[in-house]
Amino acid sequence: MFRSNQCAYYLKLEAMTDIGFLLALLPTTIISEFLHTSLTGQSNVWCKIQMMFAYGCGLYSLCTISFLAFDHYLFTNHRLSWRQTSTIKLAHRLTYVNLVLALIHGLIFLIYAENGRSGCTIYHPVLIIYFTYFYYPILNGALPILISSVFSLLAYRNVRRIIRRQLPVVRRRLDRQMTTLALARVLSFCIFATPFLVCSLWRLNTVYADDDNVSWAVLAMISVVTYSLLYFNYSINFFVFLFISSRFRHQVKHFFTKKCWYYLTNLCRSILTLPATNQVVPEMGQEPVSIVESVS
Repeated sequence: MFRSNQCAYYLKLEAMTDIGFLLALLPTTIISEFLHTSLTGQSNVWCKIQMMFAYGCGLYSLCTISFLAFDHYLFTNHRLSWRQTSTIKLAHRLTYVNLVLALIHGLIFLIYAENGRSGCTIYHPVLIIYFTYFYYPILNGALPILISSVFSLLAYRNVRRIIRRQLPVVRRRLDRQMTTLALARVLSFCIFATPFLVCSLWRLNTVYADDDNVSWAVLAMISVVTYSLLYFNYSINFFVFLFISSRFRHQVKHFFTKKCWYYLTNLCRSILTLPATNQVVPEMGQEPVSIVESVS
């Protein structure tokens, strides 16, 4: 029942896109720190590819959080007709819409992203207006925060009604579990993603002189802090769920103590244990005895 739930489907999709986002940014950041040079700053091609995957996966993850909260509200609604609309087919359709939206914005970065004084970003004047007044404040900011927050609170109210109704214990546990995970994900998103959105708006709308080194240094420091918080937003799900969910802790413990430990012990035994030799091996250095001589 937990595996076939739509909310679990959304959480798995979000986890995969979060991994894609981190793989698009973290390896180059680590390599640049070791080499003391910016890989994206030296290649416009890599700048475009990195921004395409990073912003595409990031937008897909944010929309998935919003769809998760909306679908969970339908799933926990007291009206039967609304609950019947929350199906895996609806989840697949919303996923396709999300994929198209992420691909469109990924292609925008693939075409127009380039290196400049503020780093690898978009410098086209028309797109700057779009990202300033719609993408960052609405599509990538207020809209997903508002949708996910409102529908998560409504789903929490529905779950409290479910507790008072006579429903199967498994159904009540499922609804409470998924509501807790959805609320925790929305809260972590609001805490860790909002500073990056504010910093991105600031970078797009602030113009400094080339010789104003102090202002550029302050901007670089703030960018590092907000990027670090953004990495937390896409990598902290496991620890948040581990902290708030007893069932999730039980599953993680079962995975490491049963499956992983069993596999490692069997692997060590197969390496350390010598294979048994049950075959008969003839002794070397003796002349063979013919059948006639043995009979005589």
